Amino acid sequence: MAEVLEVKNLNKFFGKKQVLKDVSFSVSEGEILGFIGPNGAGKTTTIKNILGLQSFNSGEVIINGYDIKKDFSKAIEKVGAIVESPDLYMYLTGRKNLELIANLYKNIPDGRVEDVIELVGLNNRIDDKVSKYSLGMRQRLGIAAALIQSPNLLILDEPTNGLDPEGIKEIRDLLKKLVRKEKTAVLISSHNLLELETICTDVCIIQKGEIVTINSMKEIKKTSRENYLITLDKTTGIKKIFKQDVEIVDEDVIRLYKTKEDIPNVINTLIENNYNIYEIVKDKQSLEEAFLSKTGGNEID
Repeated sequence: MAEVLEVKNLNKFFGKKQVLKDVSFSVSEGEILGFIGPNGAGKTTTIKNILGLQSFNSGEVIINGYDIKKDFSKAIEKVGAIVESPDLYMYLTGRKNLELIANLYKNIPDGRVEDVIELVGLNNRIDDKVSKYSLGMRQRLGIAAALIQSPNLLILDEPTNGLDPEGIKEIRDLLKKLVRKEKTAVLISSHNLLELETICTDVCIIQKGEIVTINSMKEIKKTSRENYLITLDKTTGIKKIFKQDVEIVDEDVIRLYKTKEDIPNVINTLIENNYNIYEIVKDKQSLEEAFLSKTGGNEID
């Protein structure tokens, strides 16, 4: 797959403070790269540098083969982006917002506005005023606006901030559709890995302005150990039974690194050793744990 975005050794200073240190990564056609890091790690600064909204001190940003500093217009021509939150006219309808944005570009084909409305699933509400939209609908409209000029690179900065679970799912489904139908390359930043794990093909972690690791989601899942949270009446003596496979989470909860097939034997062992079992839950954060092991235990969120 062709590389759409290349970031090479990006360095950024605010005064004497260095906030980006040799940041390098790439995004290819049809790829969704999750740009993960805690608040203040440098995600938004990196994105603003990529888009030319801030200048960087050294390094290169290449989009579709064009250097952002040497040929800004060509580099940014096929890029759609939402940084922090979409700018929308709340007193206008969704359709009018999109028509105004379409007028800012040259050579937008007839029917493109209707195409993006269909793509983001706003057909039934597009003629309502944006002030009547839910937060999730506004995010979808913002993405529609970013897609007007048919970009092959879409950059989204924390697009699920403030959304309820339904809104987050809507954004996930929309991004999957974009990659499937339009082969768009997507860079999506977040401080919450769990929101992105079902859609990203690759993940890049940034902490304190430095890239910690870049890996495919498939490889990360391979390194993620399956584990279960088990609530008991006590945890005394539990390490003698399960040894290195167990962690004590608190006074009545343990984390056990076992597979689904092991659970019946685990239950029998606990009962034989006079433990009362109240709950067994597969830990949904095992993927995040895999990342934390790569970063020395520092928090992602």
